[in-house]
Amino acid sequence: MSLNPRPTRSEQREAARAKARELREKRAKGDKRKRLIVTTSVTLAVIGVVAGVTWVIFTFSQNAINNSENAKKSPANVTALGGVIVGKDLNLISEAEASKTNHIVIYQDYQCPICKLFEVPNSSQVRNWAEKGLAAVEYHPISFLDGQSLNNYSSRAANAAFCVANSQPKKFYDVNTSLYANQPEENTAGPTDAQIKDTLRSAGVNVDDEINQCIDQKRYAKFIDNRTNEAFNQKAVTGDTIPQGTPHILVNGVQYTWNDVAADLPNPGRFAQFFEVNKK
Repeated sequence: MSLNPRPTRSEQREAARAKARELREKRAKGDKRKRLIVTTSVTLAVIGVVAGVTWVIFTFSQNAINNSENAKKSPANVTALGGVIVGKDLNLISEAEASKTNHIVIYQDYQCPICKLFEVPNSSQVRNWAEKGLAAVEYHPISFLDGQSLNNYSSRAANAAFCVANSQPKKFYDVNTSLYANQPEENTAGPTDAQIKDTLRSAGVNVDDEINQCIDQKRYAKFIDNRTNEAFNQKAVTGDTIPQGTPHILVNGVQYTWNDVAADLPNPGRFAQFFEVNKK
């Protein structure tokens, strides 16, 4: 007699049915789990798409609102034609005040290497004249050289300068000098907005919420565009000629010219002599 009797046909069929039921139950559980995973994934994907679209719409709308608002904005302490006039003790002054002393006007672009050629060697004596009240220095930051920068340094630097004139005017002269000191080579990427803010800090600016927002929003971009177009389509302030480029420099309405850029423009003695000849 066998110790392990062979299952009967009936028992075999019952065991097969039980095995089949077990497999069906496992398969059903697996299908249910897959459906749950797929449903969850699809739901999350839809949520992600909706959130992404919502963010894009919100960002676009916010940018549109900011651009629309910024198009109407003009910086304080600046003339209608975009002049920032530095007077005695480096305070920003009005056109009426500027008319009472010697009046230097400089049209400039912070990406312009020839402007830097004039600015760097002449900055010290021009500062001295302004501090002592011997001259009012009217700067016109314009922007037509973004094409010579990989990240629009020209307009971003001009915007930063106007941001400072607007809320921390006493720091404008030093910022003007510092922006030239950090001028990038043409056809390269200039300082980022964060690096421009570092330049402002080095010039003594308190980079507070107002300055941060002003720079981040490119608040005066439209103002700069308008002043740039005006600069090349009408006579320079105090002068009889239309600027053809930068720098365009005048002393009491007389245009400063040069024959040899490399020799004449960086020569502070030559400009000092021109100032002396044409001062009031």
